[in-house]
Order: sequence, then C-alpha cells, then structure tokens
Amino acid sequence: MNNNSLEIQPQISTFLIIVFCYFINGPAYPFEGNLIWLPLGAMSLCFLLFGFRVVLVAILASQCSEFWFHSRPFFDQITLISTVAGTIGPVIAIASMRFFKLSNFFDGEKLVFHHLIFLAILTALFNTLISFFVSSYIVSNGHSSETINATDFLRNFLIGDILGCLTVIFFAALVVVPFIKYFFPRIAPSE
Repeated sequence: MNNNSLEIQPQISTFLIIVFCYFINGPAYPFEGNLIWLPLGAMSLCFLLFGFRVVLVAILASQCSEFWFHSRPFFDQITLISTVAGTIGPVIAIASMRFFKLSNFFDGEKLVFHHLIFLAILTALFNTLISFFVSSYIVSNGHSSETINATDFLRNFLIGDILGCLTVIFFAALVVVPFIKYFFPRIAPSE
C-alpha cells in the first residue's frame, strides 16, 4: 500500500462516520433540539482518532448530510454557518482538554472513561452555547420565523448533545477499540 492511500483514509473514514450518524439520527430540530444528537459524538470520535486534520472533512460531511437527509440547501449561508458552528464545539473541547493536560484517554491498556465522560460533557456544553448564539443570530436577522425559548433550547440541546457524545464515544470505546486491538494490534490506539 502506498503512502498516499494511507493519507486519505482518515478523511474517508471521517466522512463516512459522520454521514452514517446523520443518517441513523433522523430528522434535526434546529431550534428545539434532538433528544440525542449522534453527529456531535461522531465528530468528537473522529477528532480523537485522526486529529484536527479532518476538520474540513467533518464540515463537508455535515453540509452534505444536511442537504441529503434534512433537505437544507447546500449552498446556503445559514446552513454553512450552522455546520461550521456544530464542528467548533468538539474542536474547542478537545483542544482545551489538551491544553489543561486532561487528554490522556488511555492508561496502558485501559481506557480512562472519566476523561471520555468529561470530553462528552465539555463538547456538549461548548456546542450548546455556540448553537444558541448562532441560532439567536439567525433568528434576530430575520432568516427564520421561529422564536427561541432560551431555557428550553439550552436544556434540550445540552441533553441531546451529551447523550449523542456518550453514545458514540462509548460505543467506540467498548466495541470498536477492542475489535481493533484484537484483530489489528499494531494500529490500536494507545494515547
């Protein structure tokens, strides 16, 4: 296998993981929030596995998914602002955990689950706040006829984001990582 094919695999994997999570998540409720929002967990997982080099692919996957599954216009400024805002939360959470040296998700052969839980909560918090400000901007500029109840918005988004992150990250930690360690021990994550 040549070096170029190894370089593009994280981008393809990221795109497929995020699109799959959008597909199985169902409809999006941009001003009310979802009970569980799997794409946020998928982005967190991809950024943990592949680093920040897949951020643009995550934005593209979100943009395509919004177009394919939620009937949002592809070349729309509001859709692009929303997808970029949805990608910023996981980036800030992981970067802040690295800055404060809380990003050791593996201790030898064991996963450090409390770091994953903290990552999910931090990601959900950042994403909820960013989504609230972006949605408020969209509504205040007349791009939507919806109104925002701040309490309901923050509660619904925070719960959906936390559940989405925990679901995807724990599925990966409990199923995917052991699968990789068993069948492909040379490429198993250890940091």
